[in-house]
Amino acid sequence: MGWWRRWRAGRFSGEVVARLGDFSHRLGTGPRAEFRARLRDELLKTHENERVTAEQPPHDRPAISTVSRWVLIRPWAGLGAMIVATLSTAMVTYTTVPGDLLYPLKRAAESTLLTFTTDDADLADRQMTAAKARAGEAAALLQAATPDRQELLKETLQDMDSTTRAALNRVKPRTRVDAKEQAKVRKFAREQRNRIEPMLPKMDQENRERANEYLVFIDGYTVSGY
Repeated sequence: MGWWRRWRAGRFSGEVVARLGDFSHRLGTGPRAEFRARLRDELLKTHENERVTAEQPPHDRPAISTVSRWVLIRPWAGLGAMIVATLSTAMVTYTTVPGDLLYPLKRAAESTLLTFTTDDADLADRQMTAAKARAGEAAALLQAATPDRQELLKETLQDMDSTTRAALNRVKPRTRVDAKEQAKVRKFAREQRNRIEPMLPKMDQENRERANEYLVFIDGYTVSGY
Protein backbone atom coordinates (compact mmCIF):
# COMPACT_ATOMS: atom_id res chain seq x y z
CA MET A 1 0.00 0.00 0.00
CA GLY A 2 2.93 2.35 0.45
CA TRP A 3 3.66 2.53 -3.27
CA TRP A 4 0.05 3.57 -3.88
CA ARG A 5 0.26 6.51 -1.52
CA ARG A 6 3.53 7.68 -3.00
CA TRP A 7 2.02 7.52 -6.50
CA ARG A 8 -1.07 9.56 -5.49
CA ALA A 9 1.07 12.16 -3.73
CA GLY A 10 3.30 12.59 -6.74
CA ARG A 11 0.34 12.89 -9.05
CA PHE A 12 -1.30 15.51 -6.80
CA SER A 13 1.90 17.58 -6.69
CA GLY A 14 2.13 17.52 -10.45
CA GLU A 15 -1.44 18.75 -10.82
CA VAL A 16 -0.79 21.64 -8.39
CA VAL A 17 2.30 22.73 -10.29
CA ALA A 18 0.42 22.56 -13.60
CA ARG A 19 -2.48 24.66 -12.26
CA LEU A 20 -0.14 27.29 -10.81
CA GLY A 21 1.64 27.53 -14.13
CA ASP A 22 -1.62 28.01 -15.96
CA PHE A 23 -2.74 30.66 -13.40
CA SER A 24 0.55 32.51 -13.75
CA HIS A 25 0.19 32.48 -17.51
CA ARG A 26 -3.25 34.06 -17.24
CA LEU A 27 -2.07 36.84 -14.90
CA GLY A 28 1.03 37.66 -16.87
CA THR A 29 4.56 38.13 -15.60
CA GLY A 30 4.00 41.49 -13.74
CA PRO A 31 1.79 44.61 -13.40
CA ARG A 32 -0.17 45.69 -16.43
CA ALA A 33 1.32 48.25 -18.83
CA GLU A 34 -1.34 50.90 -18.10
CA PHE A 35 -0.72 50.59 -14.35
CA ARG A 36 3.01 51.03 -14.80
CA ALA A 37 2.45 54.07 -17.09
CA ARG A 38 0.10 55.74 -14.60
CA LEU A 39 2.50 55.10 -11.71
CA ARG A 40 5.40 56.55 -13.71
CA ASP A 41 3.40 59.72 -14.55
CA GLU A 42 2.47 60.27 -10.91
CA LEU A 43 6.05 59.85 -9.72
CA LEU A 44 7.36 62.26 -12.36
CA LYS A 45 4.69 64.83 -11.47
CA THR A 46 5.51 64.62 -7.76
CA HIS A 47 9.22 65.01 -8.45
CA GLU A 48 8.62 68.04 -10.67
CA ASN A 49 6.51 69.79 -8.02
CA GLU A 50 9.14 69.23 -5.35
CA ARG A 51 11.89 70.56 -7.60
CA VAL A 52 9.95 73.74 -8.46
CA THR A 53 9.21 74.41 -4.78
CA ALA A 54 12.86 73.98 -3.82
CA GLU A 55 14.10 76.27 -6.59
CA GLN A 56 11.51 79.04 -6.01
CA PRO A 57 13.42 82.33 -5.38
CA PRO A 58 12.69 84.43 -2.27
CA HIS A 59 11.14 87.29 -4.25
CA ASP A 60 8.50 84.93 -5.66
CA ARG A 61 7.24 84.03 -2.23
CA PRO A 62 3.82 85.38 -1.21
CA ALA A 63 3.97 88.96 0.07
CA ILE A 64 2.90 89.90 3.57
CA SER A 65 -0.82 90.46 3.64
CA THR A 66 -2.33 93.89 4.15
CA VAL A 67 -3.62 92.85 7.56
CA SER A 68 -0.11 91.90 8.66
CA ARG A 69 1.28 95.27 7.55
CA TRP A 70 -1.42 97.10 9.50
CA VAL A 71 -0.58 95.11 12.62
CA LEU A 72 3.05 96.23 12.25
CA ILE A 73 2.36 99.94 11.70
CA ARG A 74 -0.61 100.32 14.06
CA PRO A 75 1.51 101.26 17.13
CA TRP A 76 3.34 103.94 15.12
CA ALA A 77 0.07 105.25 13.72
CA GLY A 78 -1.32 105.55 17.24
CA LEU A 79 1.79 107.38 18.42
CA GLY A 80 1.59 109.81 15.50
CA ALA A 81 -2.06 110.55 16.18
CA MET A 82 -1.29 111.19 19.86
CA ILE A 83 1.53 113.62 18.94
CA VAL A 84 -0.72 115.50 16.52
CA ALA A 85 -3.48 115.72 19.12
CA THR A 86 -1.04 116.99 21.75
CA LEU A 87 0.38 119.67 19.47
CA SER A 88 -3.10 120.76 18.40
CA THR A 89 -4.22 121.06 22.02
CA ALA A 90 -1.10 123.05 22.89
CA MET A 91 -1.68 125.49 20.03
CA VAL A 92 -5.32 126.00 20.98
CA THR A 93 -4.41 126.42 24.66
CA TYR A 94 -1.79 129.05 23.83
CA THR A 95 -4.40 131.28 22.14
CA THR A 96 -7.06 131.02 24.85
CA VAL A 97 -8.21 134.02 26.90
CA PRO A 98 -9.86 134.33 30.34
CA GLY A 99 -13.26 132.67 30.27
CA ASP A 100 -12.28 129.98 27.76
CA LEU A 101 -12.47 126.34 28.77
CA LEU A 102 -8.73 125.69 28.31
CA TYR A 103 -7.51 128.95 29.84
CA PRO A 104 -6.82 127.43 33.30
CA LEU A 105 -4.57 124.89 31.57
CA LYS A 106 -2.63 127.72 29.96
CA ARG A 107 -2.14 129.51 33.27
CA ALA A 108 -1.16 126.28 35.04
CA ALA A 109 1.55 125.60 32.46
CA GLU A 110 2.80 129.18 32.77
CA SER A 111 2.86 129.01 36.57
CA THR A 112 4.77 125.71 36.48
CA LEU A 113 7.38 127.20 34.17
CA LEU A 114 7.89 130.18 36.47
CA THR A 115 8.06 128.00 39.58
CA PHE A 116 10.82 125.78 38.23
CA THR A 117 12.95 128.67 36.96
CA THR A 118 15.80 129.21 39.42
CA ASP A 119 17.90 131.79 37.58
CA ASP A 120 16.84 135.37 38.40
CA ALA A 121 17.56 136.70 34.91
CA ASP A 122 15.53 133.95 33.23
CA LEU A 123 12.73 134.34 35.74
CA ALA A 124 12.52 138.10 35.10
CA ASP A 125 12.40 137.50 31.33
CA ARG A 126 9.59 134.97 31.68
CA GLN A 127 7.64 137.24 34.00
CA MET A 128 7.85 140.03 31.43
CA THR A 129 6.67 137.58 28.79
CA ALA A 130 3.71 136.67 31.00
CA ALA A 131 2.88 140.37 31.46
CA LYS A 132 2.85 140.81 27.66
CA ALA A 133 0.48 137.85 27.41
CA ARG A 134 -1.90 139.48 29.92
CA ALA A 135 -1.91 142.65 27.82
CA GLY A 136 -2.82 140.63 24.73
CA GLU A 137 -5.61 138.89 26.63
CA ALA A 138 -6.95 142.24 27.81
CA ALA A 139 -7.19 143.43 24.21
CA ALA A 140 -9.01 140.22 23.21
CA LEU A 141 -11.47 140.58 26.09
CA LEU A 142 -12.37 144.10 25.00
CA GLN A 143 -13.33 142.67 21.60
CA ALA A 144 -15.45 139.90 23.12
CA ALA A 145 -19.20 140.15 23.50
CA THR A 146 -19.43 138.21 26.76
CA PRO A 147 -21.42 139.93 29.52
CA ASP A 148 -18.71 139.36 32.16
CA ARG A 149 -15.84 140.71 30.06
CA GLN A 150 -15.23 143.72 32.37
CA GLU A 151 -14.86 141.44 35.39
CA LEU A 152 -12.49 139.16 33.46
CA LEU A 153 -10.61 142.26 32.30
CA LYS A 154 -10.23 143.40 35.90
CA GLU A 155 -8.59 140.11 36.90
CA THR A 156 -6.35 140.19 33.83
CA LEU A 157 -5.14 143.73 34.53
CA GLN A 158 -4.40 142.81 38.14
CA ASP A 159 -2.34 139.80 37.04
CA MET A 160 -0.49 141.95 34.51
CA ASP A 161 0.33 144.58 37.12
CA SER A 162 1.62 142.12 39.74
CA THR A 163 3.70 140.18 37.20
CA THR A 164 5.22 143.36 35.78
CA ARG A 165 6.19 144.69 39.21
CA ALA A 166 7.77 141.35 40.16
CA ALA A 167 9.81 141.26 36.94
CA LEU A 168 11.04 144.86 37.13
CA ASN A 169 11.91 144.65 40.82
CA ARG A 170 13.92 141.53 40.09
CA VAL A 171 15.84 143.00 37.17
CA LYS A 172 16.28 146.55 38.50
CA PRO A 173 19.53 145.93 40.45
CA ARG A 174 21.22 144.61 37.30
CA THR A 175 20.13 147.52 35.13
CA ARG A 176 22.31 149.89 37.16
CA VAL A 177 25.46 148.12 35.98
CA ASP A 178 24.31 146.45 32.75
CA ALA A 179 23.36 148.68 29.83
CA LYS A 180 21.82 145.76 27.89
CA GLU A 181 19.49 144.92 30.76
CA GLN A 182 18.48 148.57 31.02
CA ALA A 183 17.71 148.73 27.29
CA LYS A 184 15.64 145.54 27.52
CA VAL A 185 13.56 146.94 30.37
CA ARG A 186 12.95 150.22 28.51
CA LYS A 187 11.78 148.30 25.44
CA PHE A 188 9.41 146.22 27.54
CA ALA A 189 7.92 149.27 29.28
CA ARG A 190 7.36 151.12 25.99
CA GLU A 191 5.72 148.10 24.36
CA GLN A 192 3.38 147.68 27.32
CA ARG A 193 2.44 151.34 27.25
CA ASN A 194 1.69 151.14 23.52
CA ARG A 195 -0.51 148.10 24.13
CA ILE A 196 -2.51 149.49 27.03
CA GLU A 197 -3.13 153.12 26.03
CA PRO A 198 -5.37 152.33 23.01
CA MET A 199 -7.59 150.18 25.25
CA LEU A 200 -8.51 152.93 27.70
CA PRO A 201 -11.57 154.29 25.84
CA LYS A 202 -13.10 150.79 25.70
CA MET A 203 -12.81 150.14 29.45
CA ASP A 204 -15.29 150.92 32.15
CA GLN A 205 -14.29 153.50 34.76
CA GLU A 206 -12.89 151.04 37.30
CA ASN A 207 -10.68 149.23 34.81
CA ARG A 208 -9.60 152.50 33.20
CA GLU A 209 -8.34 153.77 36.56
CA ARG A 210 -6.50 150.51 37.14
CA ALA A 211 -4.91 150.67 33.68
CA ASN A 212 -3.84 154.30 34.23
CA GLU A 213 -2.11 153.33 37.47
CA TYR A 214 -0.22 150.67 35.55
CA LEU A 215 0.83 153.18 32.90
CA VAL A 216 2.11 155.59 35.53
CA PHE A 217 4.21 152.81 37.03
CA ILE A 218 5.85 151.66 33.79
CA ASP A 219 6.39 155.18 32.46
CA GLY A 220 9.22 155.52 34.95
CA TYR A 221 11.02 152.70 33.08
CA THR A 222 10.66 154.11 29.60
CA VAL A 223 13.47 156.63 29.99
CA SER A 224 17.16 156.26 30.73
CA GLY A 225 18.45 156.59 34.28
CA TYR A 226 15.35 155.28 36.00
